[in-house]
Amino acid sequence: MQLHREPWRRYARVRLGDEEEGTRVADDALGRLAGAWDGLMRDANPTALAWDRLCREVGAHRPTRHGDRAHRLLPAREADAVVLHYRLGLTLTAAAALMGTDVPEVAARLVLAERRLPQPTVRALTHRPTHP
Repeated sequence: MQLHREPWRRYARVRLGDEEEGTRVADDALGRLAGAWDGLMRDANPTALAWDRLCREVGAHRPTRHGDRAHRLLPAREADAVVLHYRLGLTLTAAAALMGTDVPEVAARLVLAERRLPQPTVRALTHRPTHP
């Protein structure tokens, strides 16, 4: 999970809209996951389980007014794909690896998100990724 430390921090920072809080939440989640490592490794997909736990922990915190808009507009997994791909600039392969899924799943979630979002929002996402 240490491999994912920095992308997790970036994800949490975008979701919460706060540099310090996002870093702290991601680091706390990693610490708890390290303590549960043996149980995680018995799961069929430990990366997906770890991702789910991180998302729940980040979601339990109230974002600032600068926090992620995608999670207010979309179902969680679609919003996650949007944040990872468009906001953080990760490739579909990198986003899938981080989420513990495969590239077609991430691509499908992005297509669904683009269909749900207003066109101006989609255009803004596709032309201006941010890299916190």
